[in-house]
Amino acid sequence: MNTIEQLRLGVTELHVSSFDRSLPFYTDILGFSILEKTDSTVTLGSNAKEPILLLKEDAQLKEKPDHEPGLYHFAVLLPTRKNLGTWLAHVIKKGYPLIGASDHLFSEAIYLSDPDGIGVEIYADRPESVWVGEHGELKGGGNAPLDGDGLLKEAADTTWEGLPAGTVMGHLHFHLNPEVAEPFYVNTLGFHIRMAPPASVFIAAGVYHHHLAFNAWGRGRKGAIDPRFSGIRSYTLVFPEEADRQSAIERLTKAGTQVSTTGNSHEFVDPFGVLVRLEIEETDKKEGAEYGQTHRG
Repeated sequence: MNTIEQLRLGVTELHVSSFDRSLPFYTDILGFSILEKTDSTVTLGSNAKEPILLLKEDAQLKEKPDHEPGLYHFAVLLPTRKNLGTWLAHVIKKGYPLIGASDHLFSEAIYLSDPDGIGVEIYADRPESVWVGEHGELKGGGNAPLDGDGLLKEAADTTWEGLPAGTVMGHLHFHLNPEVAEPFYVNTLGFHIRMAPPASVFIAAGVYHHHLAFNAWGRGRKGAIDPRFSGIRSYTLVFPEEADRQSAIERLTKAGTQVSTTGNSHEFVDPFGVLVRLEIEETDKKEGAEYGQTHRG
């Protein structure tokens, strides 16, 4: 079976109930820059103007109950540990409540929720040599206490100025049935299983710790995402070469998944009703890109 060895996540689309509530969180708390704004959409990115999130406003949306299928969290990957410490000092100063923090060995992560209850992870990876074994196996994955004091100390001489250049969407973690996700995303699309704790599966291209994760923790997690609730609607997989994308399209088509074309993007709907776009890295961004490495999500 052909597998995906290199890719990164591109723009992720979230639907929120109110820009008046959401934008102060995404800009003032998380540190995104507004790259483009219309009456119903806002494109957010880093200080380098690289698009990362597309927000769409729908005042009829309700907050997703915990037992409903949907997004567990989206995870913003910062380039360095110092960047994470600088952001932590910033969010503490702002007084915004955090809901968790963990040391996973492969990364250090801090968790919070947006005004619609959408889960957010802000994290930094440790060097790949720490968490990739001799044969490509993944080391780590636990939930040890985060060394918050160490992060703050490392960043003591810095000032928060928004998400720095090099920030990317690191991974997406879903409250969706892993027994449905694994056959589709692994057996058909070609991701690697990197971890499979109880009632979950973490998958990636190459040796990265995970680009996508699916869990059935708690109640429910069956079925597709309900569009009545705020949360994710689409995301993008960016391949380094056209041949890599075509291989993925061929596997999807052979398995009976309909793949359509919109401009330079190919797209399909996954078993949970999420639109997935397949795109190619732009030439000017490909130079120096390290697919599957610790700074690429």
